[in-house]
Amino acid sequence: MRRGTSEYEAAQEAMAEILLERARNGDWPIQYGQLSKLLEDEGHTVPAHSVEMDHLLADVSHQESPDREKAMLSAMVVLKEKGEPGAGFYRLAREEFGRKGDNMTIWGEEMKLLARDFRQS
Repeated sequence: MRRGTSEYEAAQEAMAEILLERARNGDWPIQYGQLSKLLEDEGHTVPAHSVEMDHLLADVSHQESPDREKAMLSAMVVLKEKGEPGAGFYRLAREEFGRKGDNMTIWGEEMKLLARDFRQS
């Protein structure tokens, strides 16, 4: 699956819908494997720890926060073993969203932004 293809765009839309619904309901975090399974249930093969997963998470974060002011939806997706996002999240946060601080500070702030920006009362 490559960026710019209809297959990729459909998977991106499906991922955005899954993450937005979970964000609104406060149903986070979600493990990479769980997200992969939910996407598979909708007909999209995106392995949990793949380049495609990383690209989709980055693109969904940009899609839902084009001005980089809102929370990164990818913040709610975590590694099963560590219970926190993978290295790609922190790289995206620093390099493309301009977030500052150590990993725990960045993630903590994103979780606060998720509640502020997406959670329905």
